[in-house]
Amino acid sequence: MKIHPAFVLLLFFSITILSAKIRAVWVPLWEMTTPEDIDQAIKEFNENNINLILAQARYRGDAGYFPNKYNDFYPNPEKRYYAIEDSLFDPLAYLIKKSREYDLEVHVWFTTFVITGHELDNLDSTHVYFTHPQWVTTDFSQRKMDPESFEGAFLDPGIQEVQEYTLNIILDIVSNYDIDGVQLDYIRYPDVHFGFNELARKVYKSEVKYQDAKSWQSWKQDQISEFVRAVYENVKNISPELKVTAAVVPDIDEAIERYSQNWMEWLEQGYVDNVYLMEYTTSTTTFKKNLKYISSFKMNKKIVVGLRTWSTTHRYPAHKINEKIKLTKKMKFAGYSLFSYSGIRQAEYFKSLKMK
Repeated sequence: MKIHPAFVLLLFFSITILSAKIRAVWVPLWEMTTPEDIDQAIKEFNENNINLILAQARYRGDAGYFPNKYNDFYPNPEKRYYAIEDSLFDPLAYLIKKSREYDLEVHVWFTTFVITGHELDNLDSTHVYFTHPQWVTTDFSQRKMDPESFEGAFLDPGIQEVQEYTLNIILDIVSNYDIDGVQLDYIRYPDVHFGFNELARKVYKSEVKYQDAKSWQSWKQDQISEFVRAVYENVKNISPELKVTAAVVPDIDEAIERYSQNWMEWLEQGYVDNVYLMEYTTSTTTFKKNLKYISSFKMNKKIVVGLRTWSTTHRYPAHKINEKIKLTKKMKFAGYSLFSYSGIRQAEYFKSLKMK
């Protein structure tokens, strides 16, 4: 039987579209401190059908790369991540080089407004937490956020200098490294009762005429959204083909009300190319229910579903993850992302995951 050339072309494009689905994994910075670590990770990703790496270039106000490596167009005073022992080793550059050999995309995973862990011992004296303590967010009593609370201390997104400082660091990476994308993580307030830094409050009072609880929450939401928009526009000006994405709280109502993170608006307004839902429930029933609700917004093609791939008690079998992978495909989401490489290694999930 003779096959028409047009059919062959159609089949080729169909296969290309299917294979273009995102199959990503988040890789923490501590998994990339040596060439050997990266070589092993790349090998495993290639063997397990991963096509996109979300590489953590910034852990907590520090660098898994060389700031201002080739140019200093964008000021970046942040010091190297403390666990990188070889002062000449550039984890991000090495990861990019090795990934190109296997046609893997590399997106920088950037922790945005959280800038400390729970311990401060490993922070350099020039760290932003120490040099600009006035930028740390506060609660309504003007108490500075305790690094031991939540995920660590956050800078206040409502302070213009904070936004400028953070944007410069992102653009420094974009202008100096041949990456494929930038993902904003912790692109939010730590909780609803933070954001009361006096510097931010002064701006709010100068910009908002009628001040009440509703206008305050709306203003905070605008600070996050405008920062995302600024990142998108500036990144695209430097490199139009780069993807700008965000890791987000999956419940849109909670994201808005508790964290001032209106990611649905970002998608609708074109402030990001994709969002990655942090849908980390272990229950397949709950997972399916949550995705059905998200699907009602008709934005699935721009949404990547983040899946939990860690097990603290070895009670989360791989087949539960496979069920969720299958659901993301069935419901036509843009793809899925595994959180995280550390969890996969510890639970040895790669032996059983079905990532096709």
